[in-house]
Amino acid sequence: MLSSRTDTHFAPAQGMTGRSPESVSFEEAWEAARGSRDVPPRSAIDLRRFAPFARWFAIIEPDPEAVALPFRLTGSGFREFFGHDLTGVDYLTLTDPSIRQLAYDCVMACLKEPCGLWQATPATTAEGGSILYEYTILPIAKAGAAADHIVIFVNFEAKPTNDLPGLSRIERSTVWHWLDIGFGVPPAQVGQAPLG
Repeated sequence: MLSSRTDTHFAPAQGMTGRSPESVSFEEAWEAARGSRDVPPRSAIDLRRFAPFARWFAIIEPDPEAVALPFRLTGSGFREFFGHDLTGVDYLTLTDPSIRQLAYDCVMACLKEPCGLWQATPATTAEGGSILYEYTILPIAKAGAAADHIVIFVNFEAKPTNDLPGLSRIERSTVWHWLDIGFGVPPAQVGQAPLG
């Protein structure tokens, strides 16, 4: 659910000002996988619950030593979109350099609280145009109870998935909200610019 202590940027691009039904469904699948735990274990993130999101789904394992967000698993949509498998690629290398540290800080805040994050983010295409997409990220645990990975569902707006242009750079988000999963959300000053 959207937090009442939400930090919001109101500069909606191309009409995306609120969460899509797909984003909400993704969070509901995450909730079902969580059960009575603080966050779901990675082993509970299975196709039984997440099949509708598999094409645009990813798992990232933040590296606190290297300030990196490497992909550990990506859906087929990412491979088709980028032309290669992103496993092992640092997400931060895809973002505008001016937001890399803030993007990393937001992910780490999602793990620490724990909480989720929803955002609408523009990206510059290889042809110089812009597309808008929706991120929903939620924490998971590889082993044990502590959140140490994030799951991401990316929902592209106003573009058929078989006609997405090449990506040049992920920009700063235009609209975003922390998602309170029962433990509160970070203070407003944490993560002044979300993931992208």
